[in-house]
Amino acid sequence: MPGSLAWAIERFMASPLYGERAESTRRNYRRILDHLRDKWGAGLLRDLQPRHIRQIRNEIAEKSTATADIAVGLISILWDFAIEQLGQDKLGADPASTVKRQHEGKHEHEPWPAELIERFLMQARPTLRRAVKLALYTGQRRSDLVKMKWSDFDGELIQVRQQKTGALISIPCHKELRAELESIPRIADTILVGERGGISSITLAAAVRAQLHKMGADGYSIHGLRKNAAVALADAGCSTMEIAAITGHTTLAMVEHYSKRRDQGIHARSAIEKWEKSGKPENRRRNQSGKPY
Repeated sequence: MPGSLAWAIERFMASPLYGERAESTRRNYRRILDHLRDKWGAGLLRDLQPRHIRQIRNEIAEKSTATADIAVGLISILWDFAIEQLGQDKLGADPASTVKRQHEGKHEHEPWPAELIERFLMQARPTLRRAVKLALYTGQRRSDLVKMKWSDFDGELIQVRQQKTGALISIPCHKELRAELESIPRIADTILVGERGGISSITLAAAVRAQLHKMGADGYSIHGLRKNAAVALADAGCSTMEIAAITGHTTLAMVEHYSKRRDQGIHARSAIEKWEKSGKPENRRRNQSGKPY
C-alpha cells in the first residue's frame, strides 16, 4: 500500500540512494530491510510513533544491539526518502530521531604506539609482519589488504580496488614496504597468504589480535594502523587531500577525524617557523583613524 513501510522499503531499494552504496553496505541493509518489511511492512509510516520504533529496536536487540541501532537509523533514512515522495505534510517529524541507540560496545580503533609496532615486527611471524607493514604503509582496510595481488604491484605502485567504496586508487610504494615486498618469495597470487594460500579479512584480524594479546597489548586491531598511516602523513606535512589520495577516504571530514592524533607540537613549530620566515609583524587591528588599538 502506498505510504506503508513496505512501500517505502521497496522504492528505496530500487533507488540510487540504495543502489550506489558499497556492496557490503547493501548486503547488510538488505538483510535488515527484508526483516522490517516482512514483520512490520504493512503498517503506515504516518502511524509510526517513537514507542513503535522502540518496540522494533528492542525486539531486534534481543539478538544484536548493533543491528537494532542500524535498523533505527534505516527507518530514519526511509522516512527522509518517503518525505521526498509524499511530502512533509503527509508524514511530519521522523519518529526515530528521538529513539536512543542501544549498542555500547562500539569503540574507535586506536592507532598503535610506535614501540608496539616495533615489538610486533620483531616478535610476530613473517606473515603477520608483512600484513602490518602492508597496512601501515598503504593505509588500507583489512578487506583490501587480503585481496592485494602481486600483479597489483609493479615495483613502484600498488593498485587497490577498494571493496567499501569501489574506487580504484594507485599508491606509491613507501621505501620500507618496497624493501619488504622485494625480499619475499611470491608463492601465491595474493601478497598475504595463510597456511592454505589466501587469507580472509576475518582470519587476518583474529591472527593479529591473538598476537597482540600474546604481547599483552589488548585493545588494538589491524584497522588501527589505518589511523597510523593518516597520522604519519599529517605529521609529514601532507594536506587533507593528499592523505585522502592514499587512504581512499571519500569525505575529507573522515580524513580529519583519522588524522586528529597528529603531533600538535610538530605543526605548532612548523607554523611559527613559517611565521618567522614571512618577516611580517603582528597583525594589529586599527581604528578608523588608522592608528593601532
